Amino acid sequence: MPRLFTAIEVPRSIANRLSMLRAGLHGARWIDPENYHLTLRFAGDVDGATARDFTNALGEVLVSPFELKLNGLDSFGGNKPRTIFA
Repeated sequence: MPRLFTAIEVPRSIANRLSMLRAGLHGARWIDPENYHLTLRFAGDVDGATARDFTNALGEVLVSPFELKLNGLDSFGGNKPRTIFA
């Protein structure tokens, strides 16, 4: 089953800058900067038909360019954080 979410791709220049912050968090496992993204909505595990319908519907969405500013870092996941976000 595909794990489905909608996200905004992080521009490479921003991803590279964010990746420089990794040095301050020893022992963390990191994804590659080209996979950095801003999750808009997590849908979870879905069947193939739902994934296709979702993908087709998203293909119809028109989005105007916009500016997004990152203002700090944080994490979630309790005592053993699993995700760091900006």
